Amino acid sequence: MYRLYTIFYIFQYLFNKIKKLSIFNDKAIVLKINKAAWNNSNENNFWKKTSDKELLYTLFTKSYWKIKASKNYTKTEKNIDLGYVINFEIMTKENSKIHKIKNIKIKSEFNLNKDKNFYELNKYLEILALVYREIPEWIAFEEIFDVVETINNYEKIDEIKLILAKIKIKSLLWNLNVEHNDKIIEKILKFINISKIENILKLTWINEEQKKELDLV
Repeated sequence: MYRLYTIFYIFQYLFNKIKKLSIFNDKAIVLKINKAAWNNSNENNFWKKTSDKELLYTLFTKSYWKIKASKNYTKTEKNIDLGYVINFEIMTKENSKIHKIKNIKIKSEFNLNKDKNFYELNKYLEILALVYREIPEWIAFEEIFDVVETINNYEKIDEIKLILAKIKIKSLLWNLNVEHNDKIIEKILKFINISKIENILKLTWINEEQKKELDLV
């Protein structure tokens, strides 16, 4: 009888442990990378490095919100870089602030063919910084995710299109004033405000002066 109770309690303990562990699949954009994850789990409450092979990421997920996640790498694995769009599996527990990710597949890279110039790369980083800075940790924002993923995959992206995408994100964040003293710029802003990113990227008649003005919005 004692052995039966022991087996029962062991089973119950394992069941509760499994129940608290959640595993799900999602898609994300890599917003930030720290080269080593740190924790304060030791007895003296000092911060210590968990592993030289462990990286800590801030991910903007499609279905949920911004999360922090860590991964241990082997020598044969390719590290994911800033701005990558990835598919992944996440393991998490209740009240966990840093989650574990695995089975990562790189879906797209902004500069896969190494053909982007400095201005295009800089604008893409500005967009990532805007998302990182302005979207709260606890809000899912699928429309903004779709904007970033679209420009990541867009075959003939350029600086003007990236500026337009950045303005669209500001619009989705309710942070865009469409009024402007230049009526053509105002017309463009109003179009961006009501249009989908796929249609916005089709704008082709913007000249250099208008580009400079839009970049200041």
